[in-house]
Amino acid sequence: MELQLRHLRNLCAVANAGSLNKAAAELGLPQPALSRQIRRLETLLGGALFQRGTCGVRLTPLGASVLHHAEAIIQRFADLDAQLSAHQQRQRRTLRVGWDAGPLSEALLGCLWQVRPDGRLRVMTVESACELDALLRAGEVDIGLFSMDSRSQLPATDGLLTALVAETPVLIALAAGHPLAHAPALHMADLAGEEWISVLGPDGCQDALRRLCGPYGFQPKITYDMPVSGPRCDVIRHRGCVALTQQIRPVAAGTVHRKVVDLPSRMRHWLAALPGNPAAGLLPALAGLLSAAHEELTRERSAADRIAAVPTTPIGRRRPPAAEGRAPTAARPSPTPSGTSACHDP
Repeated sequence: MELQLRHLRNLCAVANAGSLNKAAAELGLPQPALSRQIRRLETLLGGALFQRGTCGVRLTPLGASVLHHAEAIIQRFADLDAQLSAHQQRQRRTLRVGWDAGPLSEALLGCLWQVRPDGRLRVMTVESACELDALLRAGEVDIGLFSMDSRSQLPATDGLLTALVAETPVLIALAAGHPLAHAPALHMADLAGEEWISVLGPDGCQDALRRLCGPYGFQPKITYDMPVSGPRCDVIRHRGCVALTQQIRPVAAGTVHRKVVDLPSRMRHWLAALPGNPAAGLLPALAGLLSAAHEELTRERSAADRIAAVPTTPIGRRRPPAAEGRAPTAARPSPTPSGTSACHDP
């Protein structure tokens, strides 16, 4: 027999009651069963714990020593149990939400306060969809906001409850002074000689970018690899490189977002939760609110694009625009990329 907490509880009950009969009644045990447990405990500890008499039982010196430790151990367990109960109460009131620095994160905050106006909110930001998926499945996050190319399969949703929010067109981000910023129409083949930004992390973004560009006849020159929260706009503005982005992302000073005619990619946004998590019941209402916020962001972004003034001074190190009299570019095919991932616009 190994010493267990219930043995110590029985010892304390007998010592406090001064009688096996009284202790058994308090514990809800038959008196013979309690007597057997005390004898087994004495055998385990190597000596008598009680002196038995006609008036009840009294602690022996060994019993008094064991009782001192038993009371301290039981009190520590009681304190731990109280702390765990308080933690569980806080967890039930706290909604834990995670995202990977996507363009809908700020809008999601406003929606969360609408569905849980009197609750607590804990936000966890991560650097990859893989990390967010792991936290969600481990129970560290109640609701996750994900983004992935709309043509990709969605293996990450296996075993999760999901609610689709919206889809967003994928654009190209360039420096405002880049020659291609002024082209009447932009095609993927125009970007073959550019330097690209990819995203550092476990989501396989470099490979995804190569798979995207391959059907258009080139492999991208990935010069900059940075985390999802890195200073992409600063690098684009100062180095003249390019990156895929989403229509609803704000346009940083010194950069422009352009539509690529033969790139029909769209980013799908959805919310996910584990089945059985109380927060899963919030998904339909939260997805509806976030979808409306996405529509508002789209209208604002479209209006800003219409009134934006594009600077006309190209970056000096970039190649000059096509000279007058040059033969027009032949019509380009519109291939369908064979492999995409969540990494087009992290």
